[in-house]
Amino acid sequence: MERIDRKLNQMLTTEQFSYQALRSMYLTLVLDSFFICFISVISTALVSSIGEAAVAAVSMVGTVNGMVSLIFTSLATGGAIVVSRAKGSGDMNAVRLSIGEVTGLCGGIAMVLSAMLILFSAPLVGLLYPSVEPLLREYAVRYMRLMAISFIPFSVFNAIFCIFRSLGDTRSSLLLTIVINVAHLLLSLLLINGFHLGVDGSGFSYIIARTLGMGLAVVWLLTHNVYHVRIGDMLHFRPAVTKQIAALGLPLALESMLTQGGMLLVQVYLARLTTTDLAAHAVSNSILNLFAITGSALVSLSSTVCGQCFGAKRPDLTWHYTRNIIRIGRVIQLCTLLVLYPLMPLLLRLYHATEQGTAIVYTALTIAAAAMPFFWCDSNVLPMTLRIVGESGYASAVSVIALALGRCALGYALTIPLGLGVPGLWAALAAEWLLRAAAFRLKARKLTKQIAD
Repeated sequence: MERIDRKLNQMLTTEQFSYQALRSMYLTLVLDSFFICFISVISTALVSSIGEAAVAAVSMVGTVNGMVSLIFTSLATGGAIVVSRAKGSGDMNAVRLSIGEVTGLCGGIAMVLSAMLILFSAPLVGLLYPSVEPLLREYAVRYMRLMAISFIPFSVFNAIFCIFRSLGDTRSSLLLTIVINVAHLLLSLLLINGFHLGVDGSGFSYIIARTLGMGLAVVWLLTHNVYHVRIGDMLHFRPAVTKQIAALGLPLALESMLTQGGMLLVQVYLARLTTTDLAAHAVSNSILNLFAITGSALVSLSSTVCGQCFGAKRPDLTWHYTRNIIRIGRVIQLCTLLVLYPLMPLLLRLYHATEQGTAIVYTALTIAAAAMPFFWCDSNVLPMTLRIVGESGYASAVSVIALALGRCALGYALTIPLGLGVPGLWAALAAEWLLRAAAFRLKARKLTKQIAD
């Protein structure tokens, strides 16, 4: 263990960060990500107790809701990069202005998008899933409207959450995670299992928990920060700050919309499959998030570290940390899978999966587990760094093209015409990771060569 610590210290300690500080941040982020994912797994399991129709409906609506929520999430991510750059430059006034603006923008945009989603939920579900069973359609419309309401408080919460992470204050982000997710879990147990409200109970639990989370996040931001953020900073928009956030957030938002549009196409051709197939796909996605916990924490860490290095005008350190985070991430991802994959029988019990559904989940996740140690970190850490250094357009273009070629085109061919079903889609997902990793590596090599020259 001491030998490993010495090696990591050599790789990660610079004048900008120490290995000990990064290790502390990373462990907190892992705990944070695990908590989020664990509650998500339990929540999906609670919904699954209602029946396969409920799981399938939530999965259908999840894609549509994801398209909307990722717009303000993208702006929050872009804003967090602006905040981390400002901190790296040492300009505390710029940090304060950025924090206020990101929070206000996300809240305002969420109000508009949520209202549109509530108004057009029924025709949207009917347009996307014209041949779906009536019960699934009813569940999907009701759940979509409830989730749309929850987006408004969640947008503010998520903005503040991303800001704390970008500043390296992982303990505050962990506190917010614990509060909002414990509240959601307890409310889900009460409303779904206690009052038997079904998918409505799941939707109401999100609304209440996210409102509580927003209140705590705002209070915590105003009372526990050294940047002197005020409510007024969230209500005023300054062109210089808005331009920076837009330059980073809008390409990511466009990418998110196109990505979710692609995922809608995936859901459309998946709708040709059985309810068991749809439920198995939803369960597989939920467990995949658990597999990706340690990797997701590294993406968050790279955002903070690389953003501050670039803000300090040290592009060499930006790429130094990117390379080493990816190298370490491949090993961590492999170790994570070696621990979690054998636990799948236990995990599947939580979802009340049928025998047929269990077989599908096993096949899908085996495909993902075989590819993740080789391609996942490259395809997720590298685009974050590219956005930080001003290559947001390239990162977004590659992500959208890889999705179109992967899950949309190849996924359809494997799933429907070739008859592989859900496992065909997951094979296409692995191919998509490979495409993303290859394209991002090429760009990274070009940029690092320019710095060296």
